[in-house]
Amino acid sequence: MGEISDFRKDVEVVVQALERQKRDDPWEEGEKLYRKYRETKKDAVRLAVALRGFFLKGGVSKEQRDDFGRCIQDWIVPAVQELIEEDAVEKMAYLESLGWFREEQLEIFIRTARERQKTTSLVWLMHLKDKKYGYTEKSFLI
Repeated sequence: MGEISDFRKDVEVVVQALERQKRDDPWEEGEKLYRKYRETKKDAVRLAVALRGFFLKGGVSKEQRDDFGRCIQDWIVPAVQELIEEDAVEKMAYLESLGWFREEQLEIFIRTARERQKTTSLVWLMHLKDKKYGYTEKSFLI
């Protein structure tokens, strides 16, 4: 568990650093991100760069976006946990629309949002769970 939380913390640190370094020109930023993505050996850095590059409105080619997407899929749990930290519901919704969430992962995401007190993300995730899988737990209402 400690290794996963250290990885998640590393991703958060890199995401914050990338946000401070963003460029006005999306193509310049996209090229810089993709170069960093290809050159780094650290998985946490690769994931943070992939998250940033994948959601750039412009500045990356289809092939680059596909590479970023494969990385996000490989690390979907820490990727979405970072999006929960940002309360980036629209980004989570997009990843979910691609079919990248499984039911057991959704439970992890809900727990993460609850623990981090990210209400917007929590409400969206719980609504998604209800819509896709329903709630099968017994009701304790009297």
